[in-house]
Amino acid sequence: MESQDVYRELSKKLMMENSRVMPLIWRTVCTEEEAAIVNRMPATVEELSAAFSKSSEEMQATIDGLFHRGVAFDFVRDGVTYYRGPRHIVQFHDATILWKEAPEEMFRLWEEFEETDYPQLLELVTTLKLPSFMRVIPIGETIQARNQVLAYEDALSMLESSSAIAVTTCVCRKLMKRCDKPQEVCLQLNRGAEYTIKRGTGRKVSMDEALDILKQAREAGLVHMTENTGGKSNVICNCCNCCCEMLRFATAEKMKGVLSPSRYRALVDADACSGCGLCEEICPVEAIAIEADVAAVKAEACIGCGLCGSVCPVTAVTLVEVRPREHIPAK
Repeated sequence: MESQDVYRELSKKLMMENSRVMPLIWRTVCTEEEAAIVNRMPATVEELSAAFSKSSEEMQATIDGLFHRGVAFDFVRDGVTYYRGPRHIVQFHDATILWKEAPEEMFRLWEEFEETDYPQLLELVTTLKLPSFMRVIPIGETIQARNQVLAYEDALSMLESSSAIAVTTCVCRKLMKRCDKPQEVCLQLNRGAEYTIKRGTGRKVSMDEALDILKQAREAGLVHMTENTGGKSNVICNCCNCCCEMLRFATAEKMKGVLSPSRYRALVDADACSGCGLCEEICPVEAIAIEADVAAVKAEACIGCGLCGSVCPVTAVTLVEVRPREHIPAK
């Protein structure tokens, strides 16, 4: 397989077959032979050694390098360790950007990709009504009826049920650099935590520190997000609307399918509202505004994050359930 073909083949596996930039990104992280090895995955070290006429020691060293760069991932099946490439474009993006020795050219190409080819993928996701990549986690304290909250849409419950917790740098703010909001706030859970600790791109944190990180994120006006499935999650992202690879596209009609709102929507008690405007200032999607000295919610724009309610000094804004449990896809 010619070099350009193998980089194109890897791009195809990420639904980016026609991207001009994606093969160039692959080229910055893999040699031609390494790209062919990733393309041959999933496989064991022994299978790859036989396929590429290398010793097991040589192949393991190559795979270790690919793991370090964020393009090879290990998993165990029936007691045997296998390696695979990235499952999707988001995983490839996030893992490679945390590669500490990455060349500046890679970052430049990722930024170019996000402004050119990536929106086309999001339009496809939205048009075909494919499952959103991520969904919003509501701030539980702002929900009107707390007994309706599911365990996998409550940040505290997600943390409490996790086998491990780690924190990493926010890859979106590291790449885009469009704001000064805190960067070390991306919480990895369960297998996600184990992966980033093993790779050395994150550090293990206690429950108390994780709760402090959530508090810091809320105070900075960051939105909690997780994978768009029910059951155990591997991440709680804390995102801004200027850098985030999800949130900054959530208000565009043709691309908003990338992010699923929570099951909730903001509701204003007009009699209690003081018209202070704090909710309008913090809303990441401009879904709430002061009209005639009272906050008003644009129902179709609200993503149900609860930031508005978290800053309301008179508790006039709460979240109410507007979508069924089936809104969150099964694991």
